[in-house]
Amino acid sequence: MATYPYYNLNDPFTINSEELKNNWELLEQKDKSTLLQAMWRNKAIADTYEPGSTFKLVTASAALEEKIAEVDKAGAFNCSGSIEIAGRRIKCWRYYRPHGSQSLRQALMNSCNPVFIGLGQKLGVSKYYEYLNKFGFLRKTGIDLPGEAGSIFLKEEKVGPVELATISFGQRFEVTPIQMITMVSTIANNGRYIYPRIVKQIQDAETGNVQDIETKFGDQVISEKTAQDILSMMTSVVSEGTGKNARVQGYNIGGKTGTSEDGVNTGKYVTSFIGVAPTDDPQLTILITLYNPTGEGGHQGGGVAAPVAGKILSEIISYLEIPESE
Repeated sequence: MATYPYYNLNDPFTINSEELKNNWELLEQKDKSTLLQAMWRNKAIADTYEPGSTFKLVTASAALEEKIAEVDKAGAFNCSGSIEIAGRRIKCWRYYRPHGSQSLRQALMNSCNPVFIGLGQKLGVSKYYEYLNKFGFLRKTGIDLPGEAGSIFLKEEKVGPVELATISFGQRFEVTPIQMITMVSTIANNGRYIYPRIVKQIQDAETGNVQDIETKFGDQVISEKTAQDILSMMTSVVSEGTGKNARVQGYNIGGKTGTSEDGVNTGKYVTSFIGVAPTDDPQLTILITLYNPTGEGGHQGGGVAAPVAGKILSEIISYLEIPESE
């Protein structure tokens, strides 16, 4: 778990911005306190964000579990570039060149909004919120760190067709990064909810006695088959779809890219990649979330966040000496 820009824990009152440093003494104490608090925030647990298309993993999981979709049924869906919901037309990100006929696997690889909007409509509000609850999005994870935030969703009874549509492809609500990584860890653990923990074991420096901190599991959120199907589709996203830049030579990497607005009409974006490695024997889950990227790669998850994930995964896989995929 890491955030950037970071600060020196041994010198926590020194601001980490050169621009602010130059004007620090001109600021009122109240403003200094606000800026320091912002610098100290652990964004992974204390800040919420709009997850964008990474959330399509939740919609796909619910659709497969409820048997309203199949992974590789050719031509099961059609993207015409947009879809009309309750009098409002919602575009696919590639509305100018529609995806056309697709299977569910292809729709996830293409990150096609209309397909997931349609799945959300078939599931309905009540059933969709049931899966939000099962995956832990309607509560805090309970991670053993201070300052954990909760998610921001409309109350179920206030969700209409348009609101359900936007939720289905990951927009107009907010979750925390720790909730998202817990969701993908649930998929990686054969569909069983797993609570995040900070400490694995405690070793007494004098006696050498070791106390293991038990992994705490929750309910079976989706079946093992559904979990394996999702991992298979995530592998296709990285091998052939929008997540190609997260590939690691010799390993089956699974993932999903995401891009969302950072607030409404701000012109700023949040771009992300969420993944599992290796998908044939999951050992790692990863979430990269970049706020308002402004480099040459633009602001799309596949072009900005996926390469970061690929580099980090390659180094961790090497460090842990994980054998190559067969």
